[in-house]
Amino acid sequence: MRNKRFLRPGHLVPLDGLLGVLDEFQPVAALMAPDTAAVRAVVDWRELPPPAPGTATRVVTDHHRLWVQQGPGGPIGRVDEGGLRQVADPDGADLVAVGRGAAWCVDSRSPDPGRPGGPGVAPVPPPMPEGRLVVVAEDGGTRTIAVDRPTESVTLRTDGMYLRVHGKPPTAAPMGDPRTATGWTCDYHVEDLRLTEPLPDRIEYEQHEKREPDLEPPPWSHGGAGQWLAWHDTDSVSSDGLPAGGLRWAVGRVLEQPEGGSYPIVATGHDPESGAERLRVDLGAGLLHAAVECGGFLWVVVQRNRLRELLRIDPVTGQVNAVSQVGSIDIADRCWPLVGFDAGEAAAHAETERARFEDAGRYLHLSDARSELEGEWPDLRVRLTFRHPHLPGGWLRRRWRVFDEVGRRVSEMHADVHLMEDLETGQLPPPQNAVDCVLDI
Repeated sequence: MRNKRFLRPGHLVPLDGLLGVLDEFQPVAALMAPDTAAVRAVVDWRELPPPAPGTATRVVTDHHRLWVQQGPGGPIGRVDEGGLRQVADPDGADLVAVGRGAAWCVDSRSPDPGRPGGPGVAPVPPPMPEGRLVVVAEDGGTRTIAVDRPTESVTLRTDGMYLRVHGKPPTAAPMGDPRTATGWTCDYHVEDLRLTEPLPDRIEYEQHEKREPDLEPPPWSHGGAGQWLAWHDTDSVSSDGLPAGGLRWAVGRVLEQPEGGSYPIVATGHDPESGAERLRVDLGAGLLHAAVECGGFLWVVVQRNRLRELLRIDPVTGQVNAVSQVGSIDIADRCWPLVGFDAGEAAAHAETERARFEDAGRYLHLSDARSELEGEWPDLRVRLTFRHPHLPGGWLRRRWRVFDEVGRRVSEMHADVHLMEDLETGQLPPPQNAVDCVLDI
């Protein structure tokens, strides 16, 4: 029998009268009433396969239902309050937008910039490939439209739809003296084609108007809120901040770190016209994962000490309430099944991952560092323990997964870099959080 697995908030998606709180990995969402924070339903789409290791779930909404894609090019599911309603195969295209009764997918791969021919010889890009626009209807039927340029994204507006394409091949600029440069930067030339329905079977670049759509809201206020740029930025809050309580809101970590502390997260409400700050809400230290407006409230997901917390903010009073209900929902029966287990392969991979940090004390300048394994498959982890001035006389400890939640091998390639950055910037829990002289970071 599988151990309990409680929902961990990841994506936040405003729906028609409900807030969708999606798990950070598993194919499960809690649908909540925003006024009471009561859970109305728990739905899943475990019939879709999990995303490949290292890739993420794509979530888009028309504010009535969810459209999810488990990793780039994977099958697409349409989910509402009753659960998974439809599955479609976009033939390897990526889900980028939904609206007008369909989901829209493209081959979102940038064209090849070419390879340098030697010092001072700029790369010459090969001919650009064609792209595709794949339209997925609500009944699961698909239509593929050929495009004579590489495609990147779709934006839906009342005056039509806009297809972003690479209008011409990328160009290279030298890094240094162009006569001897060995490094080159590439500029990509994207343009928006304004399309009107009915769409043709083939879209020709030269036959459509080139025009940028109206300013597009950021993804964290448009319904697909996963990880996003988490810094507090008020430069464009009047145009694309979160609208709530008659104000426009910016949410994120402050740019300047307090002396000896972690970067705090703040939510600031601004006058829609002047941009002047009217209300400030301190959300404490942590990492911001998602922020949306739903039902007149602001909702944010904050990670503290490797645990995720869902907060609801009243935009009129600034009152903050932690919503603990979602964290108590056991979703074990709705999770993806585990993959096959091979004891030998699992042990070899785990030892390889542990050995990567065996010398971490030297190259990260850590005192008394030791790298060990703990737990059992699939919850096996590398555990790095060391001494640090942040906790005099005690130990700091960090863990990394060796397998993902369905038992597939994973490798956190930049775990040492992230640890070094946290130590150098002071992004550490307070010493008083230590248990038995051990502080998990």
